[in-house]
Amino acid sequence: MSNKRPLTDITEELTKTGFTVDQVLTEIGCVTGTASNDVAEKLRLIPGVADISPEQGIDIGPPDAEITW
Repeated sequence: MSNKRPLTDITEELTKTGFTVDQVLTEIGCVTGTASNDVAEKLRLIPGVADISPEQGIDIGPPDAEITW
């Protein structure tokens, strides 16, 4: 999120556009949640939204692996 609008206003508009909010991370200006690809395209147009990114999986491998990344 950008700092040009209050996070509460942006979060409200995200919800109205079809985004399901999971967490609002006020300290870092981030909102997490879920939306369809169609909704994600609309979310990018909301003033104050800096980025919309898909969730990325992380696999660090087994505990005894020499290389974890």
